[in-house]
Amino acid sequence: MWKPNQKLFSGCQNIRPALGLHPELASQRAHETSLFDSLCNETKYIGEIGLDGVSRDPQVRLKQRQVFNSVLKSIKNSSPKIITIHSRRAATETIDALENHLHGTPHRVILHWYSGTKAELMRAINLGFHFSINHAMARGKAFEALIEAVPVSSLLTETDAPFTFDAFATNRRQSLILTIDALSKVLGKDHEECKRTIWGNFSRIVKSIS
Repeated sequence: MWKPNQKLFSGCQNIRPALGLHPELASQRAHETSLFDSLCNETKYIGEIGLDGVSRDPQVRLKQRQVFNSVLKSIKNSSPKIITIHSRRAATETIDALENHLHGTPHRVILHWYSGTKAELMRAINLGFHFSINHAMARGKAFEALIEAVPVSSLLTETDAPFTFDAFATNRRQSLILTIDALSKVLGKDHEECKRTIWGNFSRIVKSIS
């Protein structure tokens, strides 16, 4: 789907297609790593890639690691990118791989819907990773502790649509408004100030790969 999406959104100012290989599909799509490698330099945006610890099948987990390491090798020596990372129930393994392959490179890592331990969180912060937040996360018990620990300059928003849509948010705009409201309460900023902060963070990382 990369080529059709690239063509469809080529004239858009606010939509940036990303090349990805989701870990939940890795065991079925491992044969696409060579295609990923061939397309890697056509984009500045990668997502979602990473590891997912929900499956207990050792062969599935092995294939995930093989695919993740393969795409990270492709990314490592490519042009600078913003990379969205999936790390559900696999934060340590995921951070290990990211540090091994991308430490010292110009690539910008965003941990999507982070849910690891505090020790793993501090390690990710020290590595300079960013964290994207959605409105569903804001209802979780760990949300406030996460936001208080992460530097404000490392916070971004996401919707993870349509998977997060619910009675509170049925579209992306509602989702983002709820997320900014939740961030505002924890950060002690008003809604507009918080929105400007997040936009500034996003603008900064986009400029850093230009």
